[in-house]
Amino acid sequence: MGTLTSKEQLYQYQWASDVEFDGIRLEVLSDSGQILFDVSVPEAGAITVNTFSNDVPASLIADAASIAERRTKPPAA
Repeated sequence: MGTLTSKEQLYQYQWASDVEFDGIRLEVLSDSGQILFDVSVPEAGAITVNTFSNDVPASLIADAASIAERRTKPPAA
């Protein structure tokens, strides 16, 4: 589990796999430990965000997407 700071607030996140999804998800958790939203990183295709109908600050989504995008870049040689 990792932590993400956005606009001075700390959030926890975790990486999760799903047998029905060809990729990995970055799940950002609320204070109560529930999934606030996830960023899906497919093996092929565009990264997407599912907020589960939650109101989520755009800056938090941008910060989480930035972490997820790092997962798609090849390692530096």
